Amino acid sequence: MAYQAVILSGGAGERAFPLSVRNPKPMFEFLGKPLLHYVLHDLVQAGVEDLIIVTGPDTEAIHNYFGSGEEFGARIRYTVQEKPLGMANALQTAEHLLDDRFFMLNGNDLFEPRLLTAVMHKAQETGRDMILVGREMEKPWKFGVFKFEDGKVTAVVEKPPMGEEPSNVVVVGVYFFSKLIFDYIARTPLSNYQLEIAYQGLIDEGNIEFVSYDGVFESYKYPWDLLTINEYLMDRFITESRISDEAHISDKAVLDGHLVIEDGVRVFEHAVIRGPAYIARNSVIGNNVLVWGHSSIGANSVVGFSSEIKHSVIGSNCWIHMSYLGDSILSDNCSFGAGTVTANFRFDEREVPVQVKGTSLSSGTDKLGVIMGEDCKTGCNATLMPGVKVGPHSIVGPGVVLYDDLPPDSIISGPPPYVTKKNEITISAEARKNKMKTLRQRTRSEE
Repeated sequence: MAYQAVILSGGAGERAFPLSVRNPKPMFEFLGKPLLHYVLHDLVQAGVEDLIIVTGPDTEAIHNYFGSGEEFGARIRYTVQEKPLGMANALQTAEHLLDDRFFMLNGNDLFEPRLLTAVMHKAQETGRDMILVGREMEKPWKFGVFKFEDGKVTAVVEKPPMGEEPSNVVVVGVYFFSKLIFDYIARTPLSNYQLEIAYQGLIDEGNIEFVSYDGVFESYKYPWDLLTINEYLMDRFITESRISDEAHISDKAVLDGHLVIEDGVRVFEHAVIRGPAYIARNSVIGNNVLVWGHSSIGANSVVGFSSEIKHSVIGSNCWIHMSYLGDSILSDNCSFGAGTVTANFRFDEREVPVQVKGTSLSSGTDKLGVIMGEDCKTGCNATLMPGVKVGPHSIVGPGVVLYDDLPPDSIISGPPPYVTKKNEITISAEARKNKMKTLRQRTRSEE
């Protein structure tokens, strides 16, 4: 039996600030491909080839990349959720395209493909109108949590207070419904939890099956989730080295472990790259650079002399000079002045807190550096404290120690007390291209 899948990719992504300001969350790139690419890859591998992607009003990035789906071995159609009114509302936009039974997934969740197969088998075996998936988690309060009685699901409690969880089994974002779910949604008032309230009716009627899952489940809810997602994808897809014949690598550089190094990459003397690592096309790894710990560097980027990149995800067209990046995420078109340091470890060695929509949340890790949006810069000897976020098109001035998040389109400068004002400086894309062209011409002449 052939099944359909609805992939929800239209949320506002407010919790993912500053990485979701200009691009939908599912389009954040890993190993040169957007996150949504991997979601669709796993669906097609499981035999689910009729796909409906629900986007927000700005559909261009998703539609341009995936098109009609032919290149992915799928049929892809699109619907639009005009306003971020929750999962139930997003699902309703696809109702007219659906047959009787279908998957519903989030476009920013990853899991092992075998889970889809297990759910399909359960659907065929039982004929139920809803199947939910659960997985044991150490910190269940961040998710919807299952309540059980006599081994049967009786409810899902959304994000219960810490210590008040009805179990340690959380909802994994792989749902299976019949079109009966739309009747329950229609009878449920619009709210953030409309879908959960609607499917509680099916639970109350016993019209549900539960699938237990013990595999990988990575969800991009907050910016720091990208670091663990990057680890998972590297470990899954970089199982051997793939070094392009069109890359230029000094015989005095050290390459260790499984690496992907693409066309046009230049690696200079005494650079060390320890895998798994990914270096995208046309990037430059300078003398005495160290790249390690599941690090990824996007296309047309430059990591200059004596920089260290550890457990970080760096976008395309980034320039880094004599700097340290640890456990950090940089979007495209960012530049670090010489001596910039991302502090990624607290003196008290506790988990790093991050401000999310005005509330301090624990990141769940004691190692976290900066989270930076597109088109940002730092001056020489800037220091970015653990867990700070820098909004798109912002500048951290020379010598500034940034303790608090910096809003978009801002510049902070010193000496103390620091002054923050609107950023009026813009570097054109053409200027960036010319800088890279000049650099590559100079490095070729030195060979």
